[in-house]
Amino acid sequence: MVGAAARAQAQSDVTVRGNYWRDRNTRVLQPEVELRKEMTTGTVVGAHYLLDAITSASAAAGGGGDQAFTELRNEVGFSLGQRVAGVLVSGSYTYSGESDYTAHSATIGALAELFQKTTLLGVTLAYGNDSVDQRLSATQFMHKGGLQTVRALANWTQILTPTLLGNLSYEVGVVGFGTADNGYQANPYRVIPMGGGHEMEPFQRIRQAAAVSAHWVIPLRMRLMPYIAFRPSYRFYWDDWGIMSHTPELRMYVPAGPVELRVTGRYYTQREASFWSDGGGITPLYPNGIGLHCSTCLLAGSKSGLFLTADPKLSPFSSTFFELAVLVKLNGVRRWKRLPGSAWLADGLIQLSYGHYFNGGYPHVAFGDAEVAGITMSWPF
Repeated sequence: MVGAAARAQAQSDVTVRGNYWRDRNTRVLQPEVELRKEMTTGTVVGAHYLLDAITSASAAAGGGGDQAFTELRNEVGFSLGQRVAGVLVSGSYTYSGESDYTAHSATIGALAELFQKTTLLGVTLAYGNDSVDQRLSATQFMHKGGLQTVRALANWTQILTPTLLGNLSYEVGVVGFGTADNGYQANPYRVIPMGGGHEMEPFQRIRQAAAVSAHWVIPLRMRLMPYIAFRPSYRFYWDDWGIMSHTPELRMYVPAGPVELRVTGRYYTQREASFWSDGGGITPLYPNGIGLHCSTCLLAGSKSGLFLTADPKLSPFSSTFFELAVLVKLNGVRRWKRLPGSAWLADGLIQLSYGHYFNGGYPHVAFGDAEVAGITMSWPF
C-alpha cells in the first residue's frame, strides 16, 4: 500500500464530487467534476469545473437579509504535464468569478521520482491575480482594488520501510505588494460591530507553513480486514501579521471487505493578528473607531498604518474537527451481468463523508459550529 502511494502515478479517471457546508449564517453547495487522462507518451492532461452556490456570501459578511443560494461562483481549470526521465513537469491555469470578485491563478511544478521510486521530490510555483469589487446594487459595483500573490511549495515524500511512508513540506507566500491595487485583502462589506467603521487590513502579508506527516500500515493478515492504517500529521503556520497556528491531526483507515472506514480528528489553535482588538473580550472592539498598527509586519507602510478588522480568522481561537467517511469499492457490480458497462463500473469508488467543526472564541460567536458533508464518485476512463 505504501509503495503504491509513493509511486504517485497519474490516473486516467473522471471524478464527480458534491460538497455541502452549513453554519449558522452560511450555506454552500459545491458540485464539481474533474477529468484526468495520462497518455502512453507520458503526457497528462486534466480539466475541472466547480460551482459554489452560496447563501449571499457578500451580504452575509456585512449585514442585510440573505436568500438561500443567491451568490454563485464559477471555477474552471486546465492542466498539462509531461513525464520525462522520471520527472513530471506540469502547469495549470484556473479562473474563478462571481458577481464582485474574479480570480486568475497559474502554477508550474516538477515532481521527480528517485531511487527506484522510493523518493519523491516536488516543487511548485504559483501566481494569482484577483480583482475585488463592492456591490452597490443589483447592477452597480465599485472597484475596491486588486490582489496579487506569489507562492512556492517544496515537498519531500520518502518510503522508510515497506509499511511506513513519511512526508515533509514547506510553503512560503507573499500576498499583496503594498498597495490597494495589488494587496487589497479586506472584506468591503464587513464592518466593525463595536467601534464603527469598515474593515481595513494591511496591503501585504507574508505567510509560511511547515508540515510533517506519516502513513503507517499495520498488516493484520485477516481476509476481511487485511490491515489498519494511521496518518498522524502536524502543521505549523506563521505570518508577519502576527498569527501563529498549530494543527495536529490523526486519520485512521479501517478496511472491511469492499468497504473502508475513514476517521479524522483535528485540532486547530492560533493566536491573533497584531492589529486585532477586542478590549479584553471576544467581540472586535476599536474604541472611537481608531485602528492599531501592525507591529509585526515587515512592510514599513503596514507598521505605520492603522488597521481595523472583524474577521474571525484573525482572532485568537481554537477549533476541533471530527469527520467520518465511508469508501465503497464497487467490485460487486461485476456480478450484475445484465447491466451495461458493469466491468467499467466495478472499477469505481464512492465515498460518503460527514464532519463537524466545534468552533471557539469569536468564530463561535460569529458563525457557531459548522457541518460539512460530501460525496465523491470516481471511475477510470
